[in-house]
Amino acid sequence: MIPMTSNVEFAGRAFRPAKLSTASTASKPASTDHAFDFCIGGAGTRQVRTLKPGENLFIQGDDVRSICVLHAGWAFRYQCLEDGRRQIVDFVLPGDVLGVDSSTHAPYGVEALSPCSWVIISREAFFADLRRQPALSMKLVDLLSAAQLRAFEQMTSVGRRTARERVAYLLLDLARRVRKSASACEGVEITMPLMLSHIGDALGLATETVCRCLGELKRAGILVFSAGRLEILDIDGLSDLAGSLIENDDETIGNRRALVA
Repeated sequence: MIPMTSNVEFAGRAFRPAKLSTASTASKPASTDHAFDFCIGGAGTRQVRTLKPGENLFIQGDDVRSICVLHAGWAFRYQCLEDGRRQIVDFVLPGDVLGVDSSTHAPYGVEALSPCSWVIISREAFFADLRRQPALSMKLVDLLSAAQLRAFEQMTSVGRRTARERVAYLLLDLARRVRKSASACEGVEITMPLMLSHIGDALGLATETVCRCLGELKRAGILVFSAGRLEILDIDGLSDLAGSLIENDDETIGNRRALVA
């Protein structure tokens, strides 16, 4: 069994405000990816925070008064019960924005899956710039709408899909999100830093069940998931099993028969 990241420690510890790094944002790298769409605000209104795998940006119940934009890496949002049981509610990819809730009391925690960097922006500066830039406001609406749709699909997966269908839909959805958000999507090939326990905690499945489903999908010639790398061999077969289709917004990528994420 692959060891699961322990959450008992998180459930039993006292909640504390998230501490932000004082790293300067003046060294922002040249980039055309979507992660910088919301990295707005003038000097003194932004900070950069880097996390190692397993570290938390903040935990459930923290007082979060800033907007957090994932610039690079992977993370996930989760909720913990009092006995330490964990439910992963969403995976966070570059360009995703957290902290726009009306309440500053975090209903979930955020943990890094891979080394990642966050841009932390004051709420006042963030919303002031949105008022000045309507195009950014529309992008934020699109992001929130996509997150809501993922929440609907999550409820459907946990409530009605079979174990194999759940695994198929999650991996297909993550591959689709990577393809749209990756700054260099030529060849559509990146690392997917998930352990079986992460997939299980997202789908309400035991690690052994996830392993069995992945084995069945491999034997069927649909995908191979190994060492944090997902290779989709039959995109149509995976789409049929998941009951979903990838929207092909790039003709070249859309015509590929194999999708590697």
